[in-house]
Amino acid sequence: MVTPVETAQPSAFPFVGVLNRARLGFPRYFFQGDGRMSSDLMSTTVFRELRKRGLRRIATATRHHDLFRHNPDVDKIIYHPRPHIDRWLRQGLPLVRFEQAAYDPARDADVAPEEHLLIQMCRRANLTGKVELRPYLFLTPAEFAAGRLGKNQIAMQSSNLASPNPMHNREWYPSRFQETCTEVRSDVTVVQIGAASDPKLEGAIDLRGKTTLRQAAAILAQSLVFVGLAGLLMHLARAVDCRSVIIYGGREKPAQTGYVANKNLYSQVRCAPCWLRNPCEFDRKCMSMITVEQVIAATAEQISRYGTLLEVQTAAL
Repeated sequence: MVTPVETAQPSAFPFVGVLNRARLGFPRYFFQGDGRMSSDLMSTTVFRELRKRGLRRIATATRHHDLFRHNPDVDKIIYHPRPHIDRWLRQGLPLVRFEQAAYDPARDADVAPEEHLLIQMCRRANLTGKVELRPYLFLTPAEFAAGRLGKNQIAMQSSNLASPNPMHNREWYPSRFQETCTEVRSDVTVVQIGAASDPKLEGAIDLRGKTTLRQAAAILAQSLVFVGLAGLLMHLARAVDCRSVIIYGGREKPAQTGYVANKNLYSQVRCAPCWLRNPCEFDRKCMSMITVEQVIAATAEQISRYGTLLEVQTAAL
């Protein structure tokens, strides 16, 4: 089913590919992301669809192996913490690459995809038929239980600028996040997750920079809702079946990167979606249009749906 699109850098040792295949148990399918954690997490969509079709011996190359711990859809992980050894372990393997969007440095913009990024990934794997557009992360019972930190818990972030690819056009306003936190915390326990450098939300349990990836996933799994921005935590929340309120603005369309179970606040201004990362000639009007009142209302709506099955978008390939 999967057609390899390239071979990892060849080695002077002519049999390295055979050795690597043998070491991995001769897996049938090899995958590699573009290095971003969100790409690796989104690739679990493809692995689940391959498994549904009865396919086995699936391997992936990743720097983020914690994403795949306990995942029954992946048979082998190609990873080593030492980069030069990690590169050697991939040599000679026919890798199918997963990438999100091509980047245009002249414009500081990503190239807009013609369809949802998860559909593109499924096409790269030559999948056909019906596919479900959602990622997966599997927690142990102990991990899941440790994610509960308070009664009626919700998770929030205040920024994505600590990301390896920071984008100002994905940012809402820290002051508005604070207003939202202040308004809702009388009824819920707000847990702030994200990077240590994110603006602090007063009144929230402050876990900025204090959680591992899996600990953050457990907090999301135990939360009534996640309130945040397009990015890794959005995908992580969907992977553990947590509804979200995602403040999109107008940089990208939710139909291109998001999930139907979420409340996606998108501004259809004339220039949207622009896919620009940082420059904006209109002072980010698409973000300024989204008010605290809208976010609070969307949060209340998502909380009211807690405990119901999350909707799943499907596509026919």
